[in-house]
Amino acid sequence: MEIITFYLLKTWGLASSVAIERGLEEYKNPAITHNVEYSLHPIKLTEKLILKSYGLPLTSTKIFKEFGDSLEHLREFNVKASQQLLSKKGILRNSCVIGVQQNLLLVGLVKQLQGVGIELDLVAQYRSPYAMFECKRVGVEQGMKKGPQTIEKAKQGAYVARTVSSLQQIRVHSGELHGVISKKDGTLYSKPYPALIEEIVESSDPDLLRNFVLTVGVVSNHGNWFTSDNPNKELKVLAQSYDWLLFLTDAGLSEFIRDILQSKDASISAARNAFTSSY
Repeated sequence: MEIITFYLLKTWGLASSVAIERGLEEYKNPAITHNVEYSLHPIKLTEKLILKSYGLPLTSTKIFKEFGDSLEHLREFNVKASQQLLSKKGILRNSCVIGVQQNLLLVGLVKQLQGVGIELDLVAQYRSPYAMFECKRVGVEQGMKKGPQTIEKAKQGAYVARTVSSLQQIRVHSGELHGVISKKDGTLYSKPYPALIEEIVESSDPDLLRNFVLTVGVVSNHGNWFTSDNPNKELKVLAQSYDWLLFLTDAGLSEFIRDILQSKDASISAARNAFTSSY
């Protein structure tokens, strides 16, 4: 699920914004952080580079040595020496953090191999995200005789989704779910939750967007989560906690296996070989 979600984000053109397993602070409670599968971050700048030739491993040290003065404006980052974007065996590290600054992280992205050359981007991402993605899967785990406690996994995901964003949830006397967001002057702005989510996503108002994190859950449709006739407790917990909930259906997973792993199509041989060598 995590791999499919990652490549879905790349398909949506969001690769430059993606961070992997980065700790997110709870809203106005920085003492507690939560690692999430993926978060999306605003971009301050992108430096596009082309190496006409390179040796493995491809490291941050080699990149800065190769481009020298042309990357002088990135010297403000505390560069992590010898972070490997490509290992000696040619294994790619996605969203590789190669430098840090107070409010920014410098990420190295290998875009394309071009014969003996390589195209890559250095992206300065702001630390604060605008969206997060968490994957919740169920089933018998390797080495176990029974499946995990899915309700506990649902509660864990729900807690994170409810605490990392400035948008808070309350239920009013009628039972309707409302959203509440605190503006910079301390006033509270509230309306029915679906309407407020839509307003914030479409907004350019700094008071609404400041510290707002769109929370997205990606879940499997294994019977432990729900059936067509019974949206059980796990699903209800997740559905009322995440802003958006996406489903990886059995049909979708089967299509992925058939079209990628079992396909004979030469155009996707690189993807197929990567999966078969990893699993």
